[in-house]
Amino acid sequence: MRLIHLLALILLTFAAPAAAAPLTDLSVAESLYRQGNYEPAANIYQSILRQGLAGGELYYNLGNCYYKMGQYGLAILNYERAERYLGNDPDLVKNQKLAELKAPDKIQPLPRWFVIQILDGIRRTISLGGWARWFILFEWSLAACLVILILLPGLAIRPWLTRLFWGCAVLFIVSGSFFFASHYTQSRNQAGIILASSVEIHSAPDKNSTELFTLHEGAKIRVLRRLPGWAEILLTDGKQGWTRQEAFEII
Repeated sequence: MRLIHLLALILLTFAAPAAAAPLTDLSVAESLYRQGNYEPAANIYQSILRQGLAGGELYYNLGNCYYKMGQYGLAILNYERAERYLGNDPDLVKNQKLAELKAPDKIQPLPRWFVIQILDGIRRTISLGGWARWFILFEWSLAACLVILILLPGLAIRPWLTRLFWGCAVLFIVSGSFFFASHYTQSRNQAGIILASSVEIHSAPDKNSTELFTLHEGAKIRVLRRLPGWAEILLTDGKQGWTRQEAFEII
């Protein structure tokens, strides 16, 4: 037992500083941001993210640093990453819109069915992790109701429990649908942000091919496929072409 206690003490000794370090760095970064030292604050946030401690607040704070430094492409990129954790957080949405106003390209998306717009708006109000938690909650609630209904057929509140069962079933399907839709959107529809000040979009993955149009820092794209050094992209207004891969970064 003494050996076990000794090993536990050694582990705690080394683990505690490692766990406290990011919290200390975060406090320093927030202090630097309040003082207007945005670049060193951004460097610390980046360092924390490189340690694998990604989170909505970190990306949001990093986006704020880049916005203050006038690097609007990087600001939009990190706000988009924060949205995957925070959903439609009011402060995040406000800062996203402010950053997008600074982007030179005003891309008007193609019209979509009204119902699809409503469903997509509902999906975006909660993050992927949030939909996952609701999905699991209603799954367990559904299972609990089913077990009680089977094991206790003479229960006085059976009619109410039956209604609760069907309510959980509906919410289980709805939350599951939004969860899988969000997962598909994030995993299959690779989106990116143009970080180059300007980049020519070509008709083929060849610098000598026809130049179709120009994109600027902050433009949001969807990556369709990749070739060495090149990526075929699609804009929300339906325009399509090829650009160099170093011109953008995946969200």
